[in-house]
Amino acid sequence: MSRSRLLLVLSFVLVILFLVVGSYQLGQRTRHSNQDDGGIYFTQATLAFGHYTSYSRIAGLLEKKCYDAALTVAREMRNLQVVLLSDNLRAAENDPSLLEYIKSRDPDLLKSIQSGYKPELRPYATTCP
Repeated sequence: MSRSRLLLVLSFVLVILFLVVGSYQLGQRTRHSNQDDGGIYFTQATLAFGHYTSYSRIAGLLEKKCYDAALTVAREMRNLQVVLLSDNLRAAENDPSLLEYIKSRDPDLLKSIQSGYKPELRPYATTCP
């Protein structure tokens, strides 16, 4: 076998090896990104279920005409959401697109969060006959 032919075969083998390693790496990255999407869906489903149970509780109180109790639950749930929003906004390092999203929907809330406002979360009880 001539030297030029040997170099050609060796080059061909190296290119094939490079492509195999590259496709493996790409597959690994794709697999990991799909697993991260599953975490997002899990989180969204958990949030949706939490909202469902909260709204069901408020609706039940309103159906029983327990307006003060329903208002208490709604206010405390709102306060909890403000605290969570504030914490997550900070964790997202005040992402500009997130800031714009909140500002376009409730600029007063954004101003109050940015000024350091965080409602105090208190345990509460509701009574209804």
